Amino acid sequence: MNQLVLRDKVQEYLFRFLGVLTLLSVGLQLFIQSPKTAIFWMLAVVFILVAIFFLTLNFGTIINQITADRGILTIRWNTKIFKKRLPIDQIAEITEDERYIRITMKDGSNIRLHVKHMDADKRRAARKFLKENTGL
Repeated sequence: MNQLVLRDKVQEYLFRFLGVLTLLSVGLQLFIQSPKTAIFWMLAVVFILVAIFFLTLNFGTIINQITADRGILTIRWNTKIFKKRLPIDQIAEITEDERYIRITMKDGSNIRLHVKHMDADKRRAARKFLKENTGL
């Protein structure tokens, strides 16, 4: 199994900072509102859930991951909601421009991986990984 994981460190630091800031707001809420009110507990629960959301990096969805295993290419990209599983033998071509890496399947469908905001070395690493594991 071959795997490539691409992380955006700036985005990670931003999410972690927002998570810590949200947890600090829970502490600030202790001084501002009375814990005897229902709104206090509702806000506390919401702030803690939002902090968990930020500290887990959007539950791991901002991490780009490409895996090649047993003839299946699995793509988990931050612009896609679900993982894409593609048979490697059904891939016709892989092209790249400044905005996207396009994977064209033999049936004519396209999968676009958004790389516009990625560093050049990460774009090259993704393209090299796809080229090595698909043979295209």
